[in-house]
Amino acid sequence: MASKPRPLVILCDGTWSGREANTRTNIHLLAEMVGIDMETPTDTDPDVHVLDDLAWYIHGVGLGSTFLDYVFNGITAQDIATQCIQAYRFIVDNYNYPDRQVWMFGFSRGAFLVRSVAGMINNCGIIKRVMNDNGTVNERDTKLLCDQVYRIYRSDDPVHDPHSTQSQTFRLNASWPLIGDEKPSDPPLDPPVKFIGVFDTVGSLGIPDFVGGVGLDWPQFHDQNVSTAVELVYHALCLHERLYIFPPCHARRSPHPGRPDNFGITEQWFPGMHYDLGRQRFRFLRTFGGGWLERLLARWDWASWEIQPNEVLADLGLKWMLEAVQANDPAGGVIPAFRINQEITAANQRMTQENRQTGDGDVYFDIIGHLPFGRLIISALTALCGTRWRRNQIYQLLFALRPRVVADLRNALVYNFEEIDPSITGAGGPAMGTLAGIVTARYPSETYEAWKLSRGFMQGAPGGGQGPPPGPPPGPPPPRK
Repeated sequence: MASKPRPLVILCDGTWSGREANTRTNIHLLAEMVGIDMETPTDTDPDVHVLDDLAWYIHGVGLGSTFLDYVFNGITAQDIATQCIQAYRFIVDNYNYPDRQVWMFGFSRGAFLVRSVAGMINNCGIIKRVMNDNGTVNERDTKLLCDQVYRIYRSDDPVHDPHSTQSQTFRLNASWPLIGDEKPSDPPLDPPVKFIGVFDTVGSLGIPDFVGGVGLDWPQFHDQNVSTAVELVYHALCLHERLYIFPPCHARRSPHPGRPDNFGITEQWFPGMHYDLGRQRFRFLRTFGGGWLERLLARWDWASWEIQPNEVLADLGLKWMLEAVQANDPAGGVIPAFRINQEITAANQRMTQENRQTGDGDVYFDIIGHLPFGRLIISALTALCGTRWRRNQIYQLLFALRPRVVADLRNALVYNFEEIDPSITGAGGPAMGTLAGIVTARYPSETYEAWKLSRGFMQGAPGGGQGPPPGPPPGPPPPRK
């Protein structure tokens, strides 16, 4: 009997998340659980932390630069292409079929990143390293080929479509075997990517590029659908997020005859904001990195307010993701089984303790106040323009608010925070809405209420729609055919 493939783990953090920002997101915590030393970056790249040939973590886009680059890259994600290639290269250096299988985790733009890497694999497979005649790795040509894989993935030319003759020929000659390329007489291949676990993928419009003379350009995923190169996707989405430039990018499958819609994909809506679900404690002025003036200003609280996430909701999302890993890796190859049990127990305890941290709630009504010297900016703009400046087109482009929509009224998995979750509190504990302080003054979005009302009409009972009971995620999908 063949041994199970060893996991190869990729973890990509969200925008402005990492050591410089002094934040420990859920991706950071998952990296620690996997076994990565998060205090010691690699010798060659301070943004990357590696555990031998097992796991690779990179901090979020926008870090590792001057303050202006930090702000601009965080908004436009100019360095996401480099990070996609870095992640893909780690896979190339350590993958072989059938002995390894890829697991990827991401938050925010990091979720966009890992899904893009999955798209690169779908297009070109996982290439084999280019070797010299003496048996050593040709580093230059291997890097060049990884760069080319990214360019092919982003190409709109039909010749680069994953199903084109050219793409199939390239994979057969340059890459490890990929599911879908088998001959009818061959045994079926396993997907190279076993599991993608992501918190609130943003970028359904693409990642914005600033084009001189044009403005913001929004290049998209080559294909937003999840391919059969990925077996399982667990995607946690935010119910209360309202910033319109970051709408969620859903995980979907293209239709496959004989298989259910969106097979292997579990999307769950959770209460809270984007930064709540990811556990992103954020401040525009960095404690580490940047220039001396930025570090000096960061010592003074009045120079820039800090956004505090709701730790209760962050733990709720983390618990769900850990249960998904546990259900699909019972042997504990990704995270040791005893560690997962410990972390789930600890999350339950934190969510119910007396001094639990419920964060700032929705801060978007006063987002300018969190910018460097934001209070002074608001005072100056109001003195000059009254309140008209909030209707300015540039302000609306960057900060306009729009509640999200739960589109699928029949089948969407929406966490019912109004009822008791016995997996956390037992049969008699308070509901999650009480534990997390979910009230209109703190979380004004009515996405949940609108979904519940609309779903009631779909069921023939106005106002009677209720989400599925809270608890662990649905089990793994049926075996591949």
